[in-house]
Amino acid sequence: MATAAQAFAALRRLTPREAVDYLRARDRLTTTYSWSELWQEEHARQFTISRLASADLLADMQRLITESVQGDLSRSDYLRDARAALTRAGWWGEREVLDPATGELVRTRFDPPRLKLIYDTNTRQAYAAGQWERVQATKKTHPYLRYVTMDDDRVRPAHRAWHNVTLPVDDPFWTTHFPPNGWRCRCRVVPVSRRDFERGATPTGATMVKTAPEVVMRDWLDRAAGKVRSVPAGIDPGFGYNPGRAGRKLLELQETVDRKAAAMPSGLASGLADRLPGAMQLAAMDYAITAWADRATKQKPFAFGKVLPETAARAGALGVSIAGKSIGLVHDEIIHAIRSHSSDAETLRGQIPATAYDFGMFDRLLGIAQFKPGDPPVGRDGTPRLIAVAIDAGIVYEMVVKVRRSDVVLLTMYKRKVRG
Repeated sequence: MATAAQAFAALRRLTPREAVDYLRARDRLTTTYSWSELWQEEHARQFTISRLASADLLADMQRLITESVQGDLSRSDYLRDARAALTRAGWWGEREVLDPATGELVRTRFDPPRLKLIYDTNTRQAYAAGQWERVQATKKTHPYLRYVTMDDDRVRPAHRAWHNVTLPVDDPFWTTHFPPNGWRCRCRVVPVSRRDFERGATPTGATMVKTAPEVVMRDWLDRAAGKVRSVPAGIDPGFGYNPGRAGRKLLELQETVDRKAAAMPSGLASGLADRLPGAMQLAAMDYAITAWADRATKQKPFAFGKVLPETAARAGALGVSIAGKSIGLVHDEIIHAIRSHSSDAETLRGQIPATAYDFGMFDRLLGIAQFKPGDPPVGRDGTPRLIAVAIDAGIVYEMVVKVRRSDVVLLTMYKRKVRG
């Protein structure tokens, strides 16, 4: 008899191997203290359970979920064994853990509803990644996808509006709206042949919707990451991406950065192999490396996202307005920062050379920084200057930033260890 996980896979016509491959690829165990600390594409290579500060337990939970999807355990087996592991380690029920980023005690609870949510979210994301691989493999015969809800009174209104939307496999709509599209979302997609698409009717006789819905973005305040994120309306924050496509794209971007970094000065490339940045950070790192490798070809400014309100308030206390501005990197300023602060001479001055990884983390560092007036407070071009000081993982980052009309950009960065 098929297990619950196998039945779930069979219901969606999923090849279990592809879902298992996705779960096994998430081989980096990451401790987080908020569910949004790993954002969308970052889940493609990392496994986490918010506020479970135990590497051994994270490994156990990942193993149990993977074994269930590949058919060795049922959903009930997972719930039983996960509860036993958490109980043995003293994590069952409510517990306080220390968030090292803030120094605050935060509460977490492990109980049956949370275990079910952890299981359902991870297996559905694995299914989605696996199905995307199948969709790509069969798009010559089935070049379209149809969005399907459960069509009952539990369906979210926004998701109901997408029911029977039928679009080409590579339509941009599937980049953000490939289900699941929220916590406990039960939506799915169905491959459609060219003949059925031209016929224009679903198996129930309903008319296919062949026009892509307008994708409306909204701002969402991510306090854990220290930034305002743009998320698709109708989709829970953190679910507005395609797990299968994201995993492939992230791997390709990582390979690009690694290839370029191999030709860079050792100081600029150091630390890349030991860290696991997300998609935005990888793109920013690529921007910094490209700026140095091809100084003469000026790139357009790189934008991370908008300044967090709390960050703007700290700058505002010094009389500098950065509210609503974007956070960015500028080609020429990156070259200056690398030339000035990525050499071995920094070590002789008691500092740590800045790396591409540091530039990729600029938005996060700015989000946790305290501000001081610039020296001077206004540059020769008339734009305000601020000194932003952030402490992360035992390192003090002192950054000089320029406040332009629409963005806040990095001018230079100094690093040193926290003095004990």
